[in-house]
Amino acid sequence: MRGIIASALGPSAPPDIGLDDELHGLGIDSLTILEIVVRVEQECGIKIGDSEIFEAPLKRVGDLVKLVKAHVENS
Repeated sequence: MRGIIASALGPSAPPDIGLDDELHGLGIDSLTILEIVVRVEQECGIKIGDSEIFEAPLKRVGDLVKLVKAHVENS
């Protein structure tokens, strides 16, 4: 996940991305979240619905990781 997030952020990515980092503080907006989720879906072979992404309380990197992990475990 860290690698995917860093790749989506490009050169502005911090050297260390932690679970407690706020998405907004990292410069992640709704379009970046979609980009991250698409990359995760491709790498993990899962599908996360767009409505689920926007309805989930995604405030921190850990929230996004939990959402992805739940789908990986259920696939």
